[in-house]
Amino acid sequence: MFRPCFGPVRIAYDSGSVADTAPKPFVFVLMPFAKEFDDAYKLAIRPAAEAAGAYCERIDEQIFADNILARLYNQIAKADLLVADMTGRNANVFYEVGYAHALGKTVVLVTRREDDIPFDLKHYPHIIYGDSLTTLKDELSARVAYHLSQPRGEPPPPSSRLQFAIAKTILVSDAVVPLRLADHPRIDQPAQITVGIHNPTSVPMENRDLSVALILPDEIQPFDGVGSFRLPDGRRYYEVALPPRLLPGAWSRTTLVVREEDLFSLMGEDKPAELIVHTIAGPISTRFWLHGTNE
Repeated sequence: MFRPCFGPVRIAYDSGSVADTAPKPFVFVLMPFAKEFDDAYKLAIRPAAEAAGAYCERIDEQIFADNILARLYNQIAKADLLVADMTGRNANVFYEVGYAHALGKTVVLVTRREDDIPFDLKHYPHIIYGDSLTTLKDELSARVAYHLSQPRGEPPPPSSRLQFAIAKTILVSDAVVPLRLADHPRIDQPAQITVGIHNPTSVPMENRDLSVALILPDEIQPFDGVGSFRLPDGRRYYEVALPPRLLPGAWSRTTLVVREEDLFSLMGEDKPAELIVHTIAGPISTRFWLHGTNE
């Protein structure tokens, strides 16, 4: 006779099943669709992303109903990390990288030749792999793992992507800025330090939630005493005037008026300086060096 059993029922769970259901990070790849790039993608970029625990795709591998530009924008916005092959200076890839940077996305640039990365992008993370796909795979795997391990928060505002230059030198970490000085300083006369401001992205920059300052050595005094103040450590804090709006690719400039005789303290010396961009997400600091020269 059949007897129903009402005893406890034991259900077995796979200890790894819950973790395995979590979505993998998404690495989106920007590169030309030409066949000559297939090996770099299939043998190096995709395996590197997968080795770091990520899911990797190019747009030509996806099936979608919307138009390709809409899909491209969507995938760039959704990606946890982007990899862009700059080899050949493909205009579409350059545009896509600019769009990703405007969204505050991290893009790892890779290229066979160093000259294919424009000057304005050389300070971004990049890998030069030449003819070695092994180099590309190994270095990219480490970079993908690093970037995906970083805490994810709100992306910085696009305006923090502004670039600044003095004496034709982009202000990046540890840059040495050569200031051309006259042979003989004029006593009690003004001199100008011109600061260039560049929007390298493909979107307009609204700068109402942004302020910028240069911190210069105490030896450099403002000519009229206006526009700066002394910090507790003795350095001088100069506010940099920004245009309210800067169009894509556009440059603007502002000037700091200092005493010409003070600039001669830089002659033949590397003096520390600092650029601080204050954003709603917090300050972004770049330390560089000022070097006086009469050559």
